[in-house]
Amino acid sequence: MSTNDPHGSPQYRSAGSQPTGPEQQAAYGGRQSCAGGRNGYGYQQQPGYPQPGYHQPGPYGYQQNMQRAGTQPGVHVGFGEAIKRFFAKYAQFSGRASRSEYWWVALFFFLVSFVLNTLVTAVGTDSFGELNGLGLVLSLALFVFALGTLVPSLAVAVRRLHDVNLSGWMLLIGLIPLVGWIVLIVLTVLPPKPEGARFDR
Repeated sequence: MSTNDPHGSPQYRSAGSQPTGPEQQAAYGGRQSCAGGRNGYGYQQQPGYPQPGYHQPGPYGYQQNMQRAGTQPGVHVGFGEAIKRFFAKYAQFSGRASRSEYWWVALFFFLVSFVLNTLVTAVGTDSFGELNGLGLVLSLALFVFALGTLVPSLAVAVRRLHDVNLSGWMLLIGLIPLVGWIVLIVLTVLPPKPEGARFDR
């Protein structure tokens, strides 16, 4: 075969004329990939747009889109989003709750209770320490708040236990004086476990 072979047989190529582009990728077993292009095996690559109704899975098997039943929010949830999910999933005991979702809600409860109790002490009592009219209204508001958030508080605690792959019935440990609350605090600060996805239904 002549050295002027128009097909450029590999044995007659010099070291400085190695194939480039797709030819080089195929020669070395690699893949050429680009958005909407073809890879090294000739398969057409489609853009990765999610289809309608598709929930993009996140870390630990979480679902990024919130639903009212059976799905879990993303790992990072801000204060406002956590409160929104708290009331949106009012009585949802299935699914999971991330640490940020649970502890932002705990902070919300602390702030509301602290403000109302401070107001009762500061302006809701008379000189004898008895509740006045404003004190009665503030005390009633605190009672209504506690009663109205009892169910969603239990629900988010159960979902937090699910997130660490524990049954929601573990919440009954809190009935043990002092020790039960300490155990629950430890459990609710544990990192999430992928196995907790079994509670997503």
